[in-house]
Amino acid sequence: MNRFNGLFFHWLPLGAAIIGICGLLYVTVQQNYRQSLNDPQIQIAEDGARALASGKKPVDVVPRGTIINISEDLAPFIAIFDKDGNPLESSAIIDNALPKPPAGVFEHAKSYGENKVTWQPNSSTRIALVVRPVPDNSGWFVASGRNMREVEKREDDLTKMIGAGMVAVLILSFILDSAGDFWRRRAMSAAIYKNKVQ
Repeated sequence: MNRFNGLFFHWLPLGAAIIGICGLLYVTVQQNYRQSLNDPQIQIAEDGARALASGKKPVDVVPRGTIINISEDLAPFIAIFDKDGNPLESSAIIDNALPKPPAGVFEHAKSYGENKVTWQPNSSTRIALVVRPVPDNSGWFVASGRNMREVEKREDDLTKMIGAGMVAVLILSFILDSAGDFWRRRAMSAAIYKNKVQ
């Protein structure tokens, strides 16, 4: 047991470094997945807010056509909300109603000029949502979002891949460190024996 404890504590800094590097790699890739998911919505929300500020009406900004069911479809949607967060126009529905994020989403957007948030309208749906206030006196907000389902699948795959790789590297590094310790001890024993013989 003392031998194992010695090996373990000798290897421990290396193990901690491996865990730290894997954790940093996971966070970097996961954040890239999540932040890039906002890119279309940023453009849609900015363009919509600019159009409304220039005098267009909500009905002119929200496209007519197929309604997006955001609990199932992956396409980005756009919605216009009044100053109280009530939907005026929307290209999407959720649970057979127009989407209506919590009031805090709009308050944050009004205070900071934009809000990028993960919104969960029901237990099975998560939306990457971008909200921008219209830069005029209307008090309106433009929101654009899309379902996160595919990105969350990628994040799950990333978790499994990095987790399996981390465990494999930890085990291999411990085996190699143990082998190195064995050869060091063997070399030291040989050197001591040689000195005694001489």
